[in-house]
Amino acid sequence: MEISIIPRWILKYLSTDFLRQNDISILLSNLILIGTFILFKNSVVDFLNEIPHFCLIDRLLGVECPVCGITRGFCELSNGNLSKAFTLNSSTFPVALFFILQIPLRIFSLLNRHLRLKINFWSKYLSNTILVLIMVVWITKLLINNML
Repeated sequence: MEISIIPRWILKYLSTDFLRQNDISILLSNLILIGTFILFKNSVVDFLNEIPHFCLIDRLLGVECPVCGITRGFCELSNGNLSKAFTLNSSTFPVALFFILQIPLRIFSLLNRHLRLKINFWSKYLSNTILVLIMVVWITKLLINNML
C-alpha cells in the first residue's frame, strides 16, 4: 500500500542505492499526494468526476468496493469535515494517517541507513495491517447492510 509514483529513471539520478531510491520515491510520492489534497481540496473531486468511473467489484458483485469513498474522504479531511470523511469510508482515517506517517519515516530512513531495513519491515507490516482493517470494515459494512 506504499505509494511510489516517481519513475525509476528519475530516482537513478538521485541515488544509486536501491533502498535509498525506494525511500526517496515513497517520500516524494506521499508529499505529492498529501500536497495535492491540501492545495486543491474540492478541485480533486471535480476533476475525478470528469473521468468516467468504472468499479469492477461494483459491476460484478453489485456492491461498493472496499476503498470506495476514500478519495472523497481525503478531500473531506483536507476541508476539516471529519464526520463526512468517516461517513464516506471509515477506513479513510487509518489510510490518511499511514500516508502522513510515511513522511517522517522515510526522512528518518534516509538519515539513518542502519535502520532502513527495520523501517521498511515495519512500514510493510503497518501497510498489511491497514489492508486487513480495510477488508474487515468492508465485510462488516456488507453484513450490516444485508441485515437491514
